[in-house]
Amino acid sequence: MDKNVIVTIKGLEYEPDGSAGEEIETCQPGVYKFLQGKHIITYEELCDGNTGEFVKNLIKIDKNTVSILKRGQISTQMVFKEGYHYLGTYEIAYGASSFSVDITTSRLTITEDTDCINIETSYSLGLGYNYISRRTVCINIHSAGVLPD
Repeated sequence: MDKNVIVTIKGLEYEPDGSAGEEIETCQPGVYKFLQGKHIITYEELCDGNTGEFVKNLIKIDKNTVSILKRGQISTQMVFKEGYHYLGTYEIAYGASSFSVDITTSRLTITEDTDCINIETSYSLGLGYNYISRRTVCINIHSAGVLPD
């Protein structure tokens, strides 16, 4: 994979009745490295509300775990590993608020190709020890000069 990549993230939140709810999508340029047997991708995304500030993101991928670290107006770490329960914090710079974040991953699929990595995960999310929703997220990382499949 080239150093310069495109990171596309599509997420879908499910309503309590099981119907599909809000869908999100972001596509950002990033930088790819392979270090100590892990894929490392960094990219920035603009904060909500057009504040002109960016959140710095770091994705680490190994053969059965994906970790996402966010730093900026929103700071959190999310760890996805099939059958794994992760408890962390979600911090918002506005008003210095902090919540516990609870992620239980039910499915994680990582596929790698020469110029592309695809990640699909399903998980349940809780904030402040309260169940929020079930979600699916698809992450596609591909060399900047290569169109995704």
